[in-house]
Amino acid sequence: LQDPEVQKHATQILRNMLRQEEAELQRFYEAYSRNPASAVEEQIEGARRRVSQLQLKILQETGGSVVREISGLPSASGVPPASRLPPSLPGAWGDSPEAGLDRTGQPLIIGPEEDYDPGYFNNECDSLFQDLGKLKSRPAHLGVFLRYIFSQADPSPLLFYLCTDVCQQTTAKDSRGLGKDIWNIFLDRNA
Repeated sequence: LQDPEVQKHATQILRNMLRQEEAELQRFYEAYSRNPASAVEEQIEGARRRVSQLQLKILQETGGSVVREISGLPSASGVPPASRLPPSLPGAWGDSPEAGLDRTGQPLIIGPEEDYDPGYFNNECDSLFQDLGKLKSRPAHLGVFLRYIFSQADPSPLLFYLCTDVCQQTTAKDSRGLGKDIWNIFLDRNA
């Protein structure tokens, strides 16, 4: 079992991630209403998938409390009504906020054969963690990423990469100072 404070912090991070994903989903809906295109539809589907995954993860972390209270929005997690969805999307994820829950509010268990979705394996959920620029623009995701790094046995290689990336984005004078620190921390044998 996790420490209650750690669990509370992890839940807060998940809630922040959910808010960001809901905001991004809303932007996709607005973009789709201006210019209906299949690329935007795919982005909407991916964002909806990420929102539902985060909602289920929060349900697991909080022991089943209601996810709608997290976002503070009256509708199903800020998702516009089905009338505003693209024609291929209504009902794709269920029309109610409890689409992934049974009548008692418990998450449904889906077998591996039922969980297969061809679009799922394109790593769209992990794409934020593949691009440092995208990761920097989302503080909650960056927090999860850093928490993962620091919980691993040896985070030095990735920290070295992050430090050198910062070093490349600074002026020459600042880079020399950072270079000495990087040398002392990562490369000096006596460190």
